[in-house]
Amino acid sequence: MSVLTSPRGKVEVVHCRRTESQDVYCIKSLIRKFTCKLFGKLNIIYLLEKANLAVTLCNDKEEIMAQATFLDYPNWNVAKQDDWVSVFRELDSDIPCTPLNTLFMHLFVAVDEYSVGCCKEILRTVYKAVPELHFIFLIVPSYMSLGSTLITVFDQVGNIPCLTYEEDFAVHICHRHSHYPQLHVRKAR
Repeated sequence: MSVLTSPRGKVEVVHCRRTESQDVYCIKSLIRKFTCKLFGKLNIIYLLEKANLAVTLCNDKEEIMAQATFLDYPNWNVAKQDDWVSVFRELDSDIPCTPLNTLFMHLFVAVDEYSVGCCKEILRTVYKAVPELHFIFLIVPSYMSLGSTLITVFDQVGNIPCLTYEEDFAVHICHRHSHYPQLHVRKAR
């Protein structure tokens, strides 16, 4: 359980849980035009069926405040599902991403008033739930801004071309150490 405070001072007690199929209607109600431009036109049911991890943030009345869906391959068809590592290594060789330590955000929706707090809480929960996870990538059209919410947690790495469209896509990254650092244990003397 965590407490989120809106810019107007309203307080909500929230908790995260795995997304269930009955959440689809509420998730669809949170999608805005900006969401469609950022993530593309999505079939929510199909996306949830294929997701490696889908997390829903609820308040104490069990109303859905936010939802994020993560898969183990990039969206927007910027790389083949089974061969994306080489594309991302070319982009930045200092990022040791592998299929075992990386996920891609394919959808994020939230109640506008609490969106920044919801985003940070979902990412903290994801990193807490998956100890092997070190990187979450977000890929959006290069002409799009991330908006006031996602820009607080993602940093741009660079641009990559698309396999099917005549445009570039911006690659953004979110590191584990910014949200839920891993504990390192040294050998005892």
